[in-house]
Amino acid sequence: MTACKKNTLDREASFIRQEKSPRWFFGKIRKPFLETLKKTDIQECRRSWLCCGREDEEPVEASPTGRCSLGDVANAKPGELEFISLEPQPRRRKTDGAPRWRGIAFLLAACLFCFSGSCIMWTTDAFHDFVANQMVLDANKGSFAWWVTPPINPWFRVYIWNYTNWDEYTRDRSIKIKLKEVGPFTYREVIRREAIEFDEKGITLSYREVKTYEFMPEMSATEDLNATVVVPNIPYFGAKAKVAGWGQGLFGTAGSVILNLSSRAFKLNPLISVTANGFIWGYDDNLFTLSKLDPTNKVPMDQVGLLTMKTIPDDLTILTGAADIDKLSYFVRFNHKSSLGAWSEPACNSFEGSDGSMFPPRKVRAKDTLYAYKPEACRLIKFIFQRKSFAQGVRAHRYILDQNTFMSPRVNPDNLCFCNQTDLQECPLDGIFDTSPCAHGAPMYISYPHFYLTDPAALEPFEGMHPDAKEHDMFADIHPRLGMTLSGRSRLQFNLRVVKETPHLDVGMVLPVAWFAQDLPSYDAGFKTIIIIASYALDFLEFVLLYVLPVAAVLTALVLARRLLLLARRSPYAAAPTSAENAVEHADERPEDGEQELAACA
Repeated sequence: MTACKKNTLDREASFIRQEKSPRWFFGKIRKPFLETLKKTDIQECRRSWLCCGREDEEPVEASPTGRCSLGDVANAKPGELEFISLEPQPRRRKTDGAPRWRGIAFLLAACLFCFSGSCIMWTTDAFHDFVANQMVLDANKGSFAWWVTPPINPWFRVYIWNYTNWDEYTRDRSIKIKLKEVGPFTYREVIRREAIEFDEKGITLSYREVKTYEFMPEMSATEDLNATVVVPNIPYFGAKAKVAGWGQGLFGTAGSVILNLSSRAFKLNPLISVTANGFIWGYDDNLFTLSKLDPTNKVPMDQVGLLTMKTIPDDLTILTGAADIDKLSYFVRFNHKSSLGAWSEPACNSFEGSDGSMFPPRKVRAKDTLYAYKPEACRLIKFIFQRKSFAQGVRAHRYILDQNTFMSPRVNPDNLCFCNQTDLQECPLDGIFDTSPCAHGAPMYISYPHFYLTDPAALEPFEGMHPDAKEHDMFADIHPRLGMTLSGRSRLQFNLRVVKETPHLDVGMVLPVAWFAQDLPSYDAGFKTIIIIASYALDFLEFVLLYVLPVAAVLTALVLARRLLLLARRSPYAAAPTSAENAVEHADERPEDGEQELAACA
């Protein structure tokens, strides 16, 4: 192939390339453009290359560099220039496809990320599990400091039942016993957790819990604190119950004789007069002092009082949640015991529940049944979900105490193992629960205050009790993500049951002693702000991951599809360059061949 013919083919290929690329100028250049080009700065012309001449006319003499100079263009006749191709401006798209593919790869990665994240959020609990695991009791986590030093101190109120007409009742059994509620006597319960030790694997945590009570006069009936009240004689009924447990044999008969002699010697009565403060924090009792001589008596206190046992430190071991987050803060050992040992079946002796300040977050979120161990109740307490609520400025789940908790086995068969009687008719009345196995033998029974949700027969002998669901019910508002108890209240009433013949009292009669109200006040401003920010931040993050992430996945998929379609349209022209395109692209690399081709055409 001659050089002239090759040059002709190259120019035809160049025309094809110009028509495909809109950034090239093509066609005959007319005088107006030539006039403009004459005035063009030499720096601009120096950066351009010109193909000059036509096959049927004399070619314009090429410059030594193989390009037409600015003078050649200015002096050329209208037909002598076939076309002029200027170098692209700075905005010209690069011919290299690497940046385009990098953008496509980025879009593909973003689409896959958003789609995968959406699938994880909608099909798994990975997000909720991650949040729940932040509550694991670990010394390196922020939540551990809140557990060691609780940011809130519960209010503990004591109400004492004063038997105002006891003397009159002993003379006339036809009248009812008049009860008067004395109190409240309010205390701030301060909890300290000391001697904290983790096991080697961080699965369990052992510590000593110390409770102190600070009197709050501004919330108390201070004028009644030193007032004299008539209340049931706890050691007296405890001794009666112990003798009754010995039966009718030799020990039972001997015990009855000793008790009668002691009653006459110490002038013991079923009810005694004592100050309210002494009844709460302890008073001396001759019969109680005498009972301490018994080597089998393991009562750890020296005085009789309602709250004396609560000030004794407890040695506890709980689960940290590291092995199973669904058992976070569950008791493993309570005062070195792995079970209560008070009931006939292992299920009832278990205290595998929390202390009520924290619950497994995943169970709270799923609205599952929760369990808390209450030493005063001598059993696990069952809480069931009631409704969603609002506490401490954030959303919460409200749990209430199962109303069948204190029911007799006649109503609630699940409580069968909590009745140590062979005959169900001998079990306590509905709503009254026997806690004597955990009260060192004293016939102590618990119920709701004012005998709320209790068999009406328990109320019949008394006057002055007014059950109220709004005041005497129990509930807990729990954070659905963190498992923390945000607010709530606990209500329990202590009672004594007459288990042996007693002057002026019938066997089986239940005597109210006092009732306790425990409430969680509002958090301080700093900690409350932290809880609010954390709660709403988690809600916002969940909303983004659930709803914004799928939208982002769809949008990135659409953009990616558009880019791929555009690339598919351009791919036939950029995939395999023809020889003519190579001739145009590499024209600058062969300046010497230009003179030879022009000479051959001549």
